[in-house]
Amino acid sequence: MTGALAGGTPDKAPSRVHRWFEDMGAFIAGAAALVVVGSLFLFAAIQSPSMLQWTGTPVKAVENGGIAYYSFHGQSYTLDVTSPLMQTGTVYLDPADPSTAMFSNPLTRWTDITTIGGPYAAAGLLLGVGFARRSRRRRLQDHGSGLPFGTGLDHRALSRLRDRQRDVGVRRGGRPPQRRTDS
Repeated sequence: MTGALAGGTPDKAPSRVHRWFEDMGAFIAGAAALVVVGSLFLFAAIQSPSMLQWTGTPVKAVENGGIAYYSFHGQSYTLDVTSPLMQTGTVYLDPADPSTAMFSNPLTRWTDITTIGGPYAAAGLLLGVGFARRSRRRRLQDHGSGLPFGTGLDHRALSRLRDRQRDVGVRRGGRPPQRRTDS
């Protein structure tokens, strides 16, 4: 049983978390969507064969006649070079099955980094912009800038300004305004 149900003071943690994310609805929704997209990309990358570049063991390879030769723990293996772009000299292999290997491909690595890290970074940036916007709005409200126009001047200053504008109109040849006496 919680302290609030037992007659104690209510827990302040939910209200504190609520205050952190107050007035940030669209930013939170956008960040959540980006985290979901990043998680989907992460899940796809974990299941892809290119994951071997991240979890595999790097081994030097020598290419000759379209075949790459590499060795692991004294055993020699071969890998077909299907494209001249794949000649990097490094092969990543699965230590449990050294015959399963792939060439190092910087383009694939950078693609993995941007498709996985990009949405997470954008979500963090979006939350940062939301926090900054909320902070600015709160600061402006605290200093009174959120009030309607003219509420910052006292009534005497407003009366002086109104009378000065009426006097300018009279001097330019206009009719003097009639003042009410009932107020």
